[in-house]
Order: sequence, then structure tokens, then C-alpha cells
Amino acid sequence: MYFISIFGGFVQDDNKVIVGDPEMGTVRALATTWTRPYYWREVEKSVYRPVTSFSFYLNSLITGKEAWGFRLGNVLIYVFMCWLVFEVMTKITDKKRAFWGALIFAVLPIHAEVVNNIVGRAEMLSLVFLLLAVLKNFGGKWDLSALFLLLAMLSKETAVVGIPILLYLIWTRKGKERWPASIFVMMALIGFVALRVVVLGGLGFGNNATMVENPLKFVEADTRIRTAIGLIPVGIGKIIAPVNLSYDYSFNQIKPVESWGDWRVVVGFLMIVSSVGSLLFESLRKNRFWIVGMMMFWGPVLITGNLLFPIGTIFGERLWFLPSLGVVMIAICWFEVRKRRSRPSVPRVQVRIRSVRHFACPSVPTILAIVVVTIFAGRTWVRNLDWLSQERLFFHDAIYAKDSVLAQNNKAAMHLKKRELEKAKMTMEIADRIYPKYPELLNNWGLYFAWTGNKEEAKKKFEECLVERPGNELCQGNLKILK
Repeated sequence: MYFISIFGGFVQDDNKVIVGDPEMGTVRALATTWTRPYYWREVEKSVYRPVTSFSFYLNSLITGKEAWGFRLGNVLIYVFMCWLVFEVMTKITDKKRAFWGALIFAVLPIHAEVVNNIVGRAEMLSLVFLLLAVLKNFGGKWDLSALFLLLAMLSKETAVVGIPILLYLIWTRKGKERWPASIFVMMALIGFVALRVVVLGGLGFGNNATMVENPLKFVEADTRIRTAIGLIPVGIGKIIAPVNLSYDYSFNQIKPVESWGDWRVVVGFLMIVSSVGSLLFESLRKNRFWIVGMMMFWGPVLITGNLLFPIGTIFGERLWFLPSLGVVMIAICWFEVRKRRSRPSVPRVQVRIRSVRHFACPSVPTILAIVVVTIFAGRTWVRNLDWLSQERLFFHDAIYAKDSVLAQNNKAAMHLKKRELEKAKMTMEIADRIYPKYPELLNNWGLYFAWTGNKEEAKKKFEECLVERPGNELCQGNLKILK
């Protein structure tokens, strides 16, 4: 299903992280990746993902610098990760539930961004190593578990959610190894923090987001929290009902929620309350499958959902990659509990008859699972087609992200690239009405005026761009060419 993505090209941040990296394809980069930030020439150092960068450099040495090689690497990592999901689930539930859980997780359409967008590898690698850490935890290999946890956090920092998961699994075990095992986990955290401080010159948790990238950074705390709570059902909706998927949810596409009575906030708040209640109840029943599922869901949501603090974006499907595993685990567990409660007690003879019939007539949950897998697989295939090229993606998603200045501006950029100046102008006028000070939009206006012969207006737009975002390389370069 995902192998079609191999025929696609570079999209979005792929151009910044891979195409724009002059060290890509060089052997020396395998060493330097551990001593520099994730983004090449990053002015304000805030992101450190050496494991992900290392995988890109190794990928380029094996397959070359063409997009297909990186995309193939993503697909293979995804396949391996789904197998790990199954292996982990078998440790805390029966193989039947583990099989359907892993299969449903594998075909979730919301994962299309992570697999097709090459830089989405950070999400996958962090989950791969986190799952390996959990598996080694079950096997009592505390040192290897801690090592894999460290690699997960060095793939993407949100893998810190694995710390409470591992500690929970350690302290629900029997034996005298709880304290030594916990010390290994904390050593991994200390190592992660120490590396960030050395390379970035600090913790590197600063927020450089602009109004376009995350408007929640610029509102009052109560508005941010209210909106963040309201986005919880939106994220779950993207997982279970993936109709209008989009690579962009930036400024004005998702508006801050102004009322605590908004239905999204009410639903989100009820989810929080019910989750807390269920955790207390299931803790008494020692239902580890349910509890780990809840931790897989709420851990990332608390960090990347703008609940605790504003992050670099208001919302993103890639940020719901790890929570989607939690949703699947919770759903599988819920259906199993419902099945047990509705199952009547029957004599042993009848049980034997039913067990024979089971092979000829699948149960209702099995039929439902088959239907869900089929529908999701079909939707994922269609969504993969959108990600085959940047042009396809930008034109398609601009239909749904009508109120996003970024999406409309990206569509205009595609028109400019094809020298369709009038179409570009019409689209930029739409973007202009949304947020006229967006630097990339000002740069596109500069290009439009330069190509239509109005150099004075072009110069003005490039200069406005540099006022809004000093040091913008695009605007600086185009201004030099214009002069």
C-alpha cells in the first residue's frame, strides 16, 4: 500500500533538511551529525535529532540523493515498526487482539504524512526505538531498554513520553529489580539532556514559532488551553474518520476557541475526565493494555497539543502519529471488554459447538475489524497519491485549507513556478486577505511584480519580507538579483 510512495519526490521540509544540506551524501556527515543541530545552518539552535539525521546520511550513501531512496527507507522503517507494534501488543494482550490492533494501526490514513514526507522519519524512528525499549523492558534487559529509550529521544524529543511508560511497566513487575531498572531509565534521560546542552548550548526548548505557524503562542493562557482541549476530538476525528486530511492547519485554518461552551471543548473535557476515571478503575484491575494505551495517547497530546505550553505549530497530523497507537490500543481493549460483558454463560457442550462454528462464521468484532481495515487501506492509498509530488499536495490540500494563508500561498508558489502569473495573482490575493504580512507571501508577490516588469513594487515587497523576517534567505537572494 505504501510502496507507491517510492515514486514520489521531495515535499515540504524535505527540501530544507535533505535537498538543502550540502553534506548529504558525504561520509564525514555520519560523524558531524552528532555535533550539530538538526536543521542545517539553524540560526537559533532548538532541534537536535542526530539519530534521524544519521539515518538520512546513511540512506544517501546507500541509495544516492534521489527521493525514491529516502522514501523506500521510510516504507521499510514503517513495515518494521508495525511488526514491533504487534510484538509489543502480544506482551500485554492475546495474539488475536495484537494482530488486529497492529493491522489497523498499519493502515491508518493519518499516517500518510509521516511515511510520505521523508522528514516524518523522525516520528517513526522515535516510535521504533521506543517499542524496542518496551520489548527489552519486558525481557528484563534494563541496559538495552535504556539505550533504546535514549535513541528514541535522539530521534525526536517527544519520545520522552516513553519514560513514564517504562517506569510503569517496571513498577508493576514482581521482583527486586525495580530500583536498578528505574535508575537505567533516568540515566537515559540524563544522557539525553546532557547531549542537548552540549550541542545546542542549552536545553534548546525555545519557541520560535510565528503567528502563522502557531497563533496559540500569541493568545492568553486560558484561550490556548481552551483551544488545545477543543483540538483533542479534532485529532481523534482525523484518526477514526479521515475525510479531509491536510498537511497544513496553520493560521486561520484553525481559529482559537473563544468559549468554554464550544462543543469541541466540552467533548475534549469529557474525554479528559473519563480518561482519568478509567485509569483509576483499570489500575485496580491491573489492566496494563488499557493503561499503556492511555499513556501512549495522553503523553504526546500533553506535550504536542499546546496544553502544557505552546509549541511550534497549532496542529499537525504527524503529531498524532504516536497518539494514534494509543487510540488503537484503547479501542481494541474497549471492544474486548464489551464482548466479555455481553457474552452469556453457556454449558460446556454449547461452548464446544460455538467453537466449531467460529471457524465458519467470524464474530461480529472480526467482521467489523475487516471492514475497518479495508476502508482505511483504501483511504490511505488515495491519500498516498496526493503526496507523490509537492504540486499535487499543494493544489489538493488548498481545497480543504481555504482559510490557511500558508496553504493558499503554497498553491500560488506552484503557479509561479509554472509561470502561470494570473492564476498566481488570484491565489495570492486570497492569501493576502488572510494574512498580508506572511514573509513567504511577500516574497511571492515580489517575484510576481519582478516578472511582470514592476521592479519598484517587487523591491518594496522583498524589503517588507525582510522587515517581517530579518535574514530571510529567499527575500535576500531575490533582492540582490533584482538590484
